[in-house]
Amino acid sequence: MAGAKKSTWVGGTVFIGLVIAAATWFLAISPTMSAAAELRDQAAQTTAQNDMLEVQVAKLKADFEKLPEYQAQLAALQQQIPTSAMLSDYLRQIDQIATAHAVTVTTIAPSSPLTVVVAAPVAVAATPEPEATASPEATEGADAAEGAAEGTEAAPAPAPVSGAPVGFTSIPFAITVVGSYDNTNAFLYDLQNVTRLFLVSGFTGTAQEEAAATGGKPATVVGDQELVINGFTYVLPDAFGIPAPVDPNAAPPALPGAVPGKNPLVPITGR
Repeated sequence: MAGAKKSTWVGGTVFIGLVIAAATWFLAISPTMSAAAELRDQAAQTTAQNDMLEVQVAKLKADFEKLPEYQAQLAALQQQIPTSAMLSDYLRQIDQIATAHAVTVTTIAPSSPLTVVVAAPVAVAATPEPEATASPEATEGADAAEGAAEGTEAAPAPAPVSGAPVGFTSIPFAITVVGSYDNTNAFLYDLQNVTRLFLVSGFTGTAQEEAAATGGKPATVVGDQELVINGFTYVLPDAFGIPAPVDPNAAPPALPGAVPGKNPLVPITGR
């Protein structure tokens, strides 16, 4: 009888121990191990992110060291395509080129700016292969394929290309110069290579006869040429909107003058 009671106590003790071990595993050890695994994963992800950030910082540092070089390149590009129209400066450049080549600018007419639109590329249709004589079995197979294709949808059209940069505009120009044949051609060359970017869309040269100066047109001799040039110059605003540097030596703006017949010391009557 005593042995049976002892076995019961031993079995109960073992059962209680197993319950306590299971409870300890599920309530303490397992959650702790799961949390530790999550922390290890987070640490690995953080380490990978830190490595990526170090690579990015190193690249940014290298780019920052080249910042003066990039600024010089940007300034050179903005000489070709300025951030504003600057028509007065451009007209002075054209006049300087004309003076350098001894030609006379009789007319110069800029037009209203136009938004530059990038045209989508034209798809080239594939050249069909010559038909060959097919056997009756091949003809039946082709008919079956055509019947299956009729039930399918056509392939989607290719996506359009992205447009031009925001604010990118062109300014049409019509310029007429008179001078010798060589000088007018030299003027046309410098117009495309010395000044800001100028795209010649067309030009017309007309031979001149001997004539006296009249109506703003200079005197001409046989062999002179009147060259009419049509083209475009371009403007691209600064995408980052960086304001122009302020000149510390610039004079302050003038204050408005007094209004005639109005005493500034008399208060305004309210309503």
